[in-house]
Amino acid sequence: MAFNGFTTERLTGIPPEFFTDVLPAISKPSELKVTLHLFYRLSRLRSRPRRISWDDLRDDDLLRRSLQALSSLRSFEELLDEGLAAAVRRGTVLHLVEPLDGRVRSWYVINTPANRAWAEQVAASGIAPPADEISERPGLIELYEQNIGLVTPLLLEELRAASARYPAEWLEDAIREAVRANARSWRYIQRMLERWAANGRESAPYQTGRPIDIEKYTSGQLGYLFRRGSDESDL
Repeated sequence: MAFNGFTTERLTGIPPEFFTDVLPAISKPSELKVTLHLFYRLSRLRSRPRRISWDDLRDDDLLRRSLQALSSLRSFEELLDEGLAAAVRRGTVLHLVEPLDGRVRSWYVINTPANRAWAEQVAASGIAPPADEISERPGLIELYEQNIGLVTPLLLEELRAASARYPAEWLEDAIREAVRANARSWRYIQRMLERWAANGRESAPYQTGRPIDIEKYTSGQLGYLFRRGSDESDL
């Protein structure tokens, strides 16, 4: 059955290193499917650290259908184990084991600096501390990740600083403006906010149907401050 195309612009954040360093080396379809599904599931969590348990993956019907399409002769659990083990060996994913009521619970996180620090904490204590809910405007972070890209630890600090400096509606409108201008870049958003702060902006709230003069952000006296592109080269 042919795919009819995407119905939404909601994005799943995947670090560029996945495409440059990881993807060329993957040979097992199970590893590729499991790794991509982890990015999909984890990018939709609001807690820090973003983690998922073996039980959650085992009960994931979408992942089950994806892996069972690889082979009718192997069980879903076997394919899941194979994909997770390969991703952990490669270093894409970190695996943590937490004792729980006489058994163990397995947690999986993407291998980032923040998650490595959390993994070291768990290894030292033997207990996985509760995940912290994001208090810095979760709606803003979710909006950014759905439309621009993954919020890295470095970018999270910049979002915190921007949240303290600019009104929430400015940040949300700047993200929407960047999407409509096809300029999904934190640098583009940041320069837009700086320009609004320096020169003022319309007080009317953002309206979906309002036309945007892209040229005023990409050309003219201040055009050098803006460019079209993505966050991959900016962060």
